[in-house]
Amino acid sequence: MQEQYSVAQYVSDLRRITAETKDEDEIFNQVGPLAQRLAADDSWIEDRFFTPDEETGFSAFLLHEEEDHNLAVLAASWTPGMGVGPHDHGTWAIVVGVQGSERNIRYKRLDDRNKLDYAELEIKEESIAGPGDLVCIRNGGIHSVRNESDNVTLSLHTYGHHVNYTTRYQYDLEARSASEFKVDVK
Repeated sequence: MQEQYSVAQYVSDLRRITAETKDEDEIFNQVGPLAQRLAADDSWIEDRFFTPDEETGFSAFLLHEEEDHNLAVLAASWTPGMGVGPHDHGTWAIVVGVQGSERNIRYKRLDDRNKLDYAELEIKEESIAGPGDLVCIRNGGIHSVRNESDNVTLSLHTYGHHVNYTTRYQYDLEARSASEFKVDVK
């Protein structure tokens, strides 16, 4: 049995690793297993995480954020049938499933990114992320998430910068548009 691993220990390790390297692959290789370790330790999980906003079907709960908005760690939950369309984060992201499974679709951007409000995307790959599954998304990577189960899902999210302090976009596939995107974080 593995020793308990707290959010505080995770943040300490996260600070050390990101001080040593800015290379996303290296961050994913080092932080990913630690995020999986924290996700497997239920000592940080609170009942409120399983009550997503009734209107949006989604809630994000801040577990840690540096004063300069770097290194944000959140718990995110979705009600059954809810999700978010294609979006980026404006930073790198490491997501680990905690409870339930979520469909994750990654997209390839086809346009040259010269028009701020225009984007043309195609599906690159689809996967299901369940408990312990790791999803690493590079800065500029685009994905969508949907809870296709009958229960609330919970996942652990780690970002290089708090997503509401980056320039990030949500994409409309049919309209081929891009618009700035922020989330309500509790």
